[in-house]
Amino acid sequence: MTDKPTNKLLHDAIKDRGMAYLMVFREIEARYGRDEAKDVMRSASRAHGLHIGKSLAGCAPRDFECMARRFARSPDDGSVFCPDIRRLDSTGLEVKMMACPIKDAWVEAGCSEDEIVTLLYCASALDEATLEAAGFDFEIELWSPGQDGCCLTRIREKG
Repeated sequence: MTDKPTNKLLHDAIKDRGMAYLMVFREIEARYGRDEAKDVMRSASRAHGLHIGKSLAGCAPRDFECMARRFARSPDDGSVFCPDIRRLDSTGLEVKMMACPIKDAWVEAGCSEDEIVTLLYCASALDEATLEAAGFDFEIELWSPGQDGCCLTRIREKG
């Protein structure tokens, strides 16, 4: 974690987004089943990510300092997601988010670990599409039970 002061309003808004993901997922799942819920949530997350990624395209093909500043440390200079930048050099960026208000909302709502993993899978389509639209290759390792923090993202020049 970080000792930086967190913008509480921003933190709470992002946490509330996590609750919206959960409620929408559960409603779709109840009506149409888990597979359809995952498909719809990933599709919507992807559409949002493609929109966001356009604003990061100026960082491509290899301005990883720019990606650290505008992606990894966003929003609020990293105070919300507490990025642990494990590597930042001319070949790429590796960052592990050590906090996640979205995941915290699911934990506080009493979601099972399996449901949290499923919701992270759905929400990760946003980051995947963001990085794709920004013009980078990437790998995302989603959080799994027993791990600290949340997701780990590796970003590199598009090959």
